[in-house]
Amino acid sequence: METAFDKLVRELDDDGLTGLRHAVMAELGQRRQKTSIQVEDIHPGMPEADRERVRLEIARVLRGVE
Repeated sequence: METAFDKLVRELDDDGLTGLRHAVMAELGQRRQKTSIQVEDIHPGMPEADRERVRLEIARVLRGVE
């Protein structure tokens, strides 16, 4: 079943699709910034689960994965 969003996207021209892509990427970047790890969050006494989360996030960023 086709949703209204699917129909809207299908009807966009190339410039519209490019604009939508840029808007989505900007929104994702802003959301990622809100949840990103800050240097001050990293400290020697942090729980192992948090250290692992930090390791995985740093590895993801270094690989350039979105």
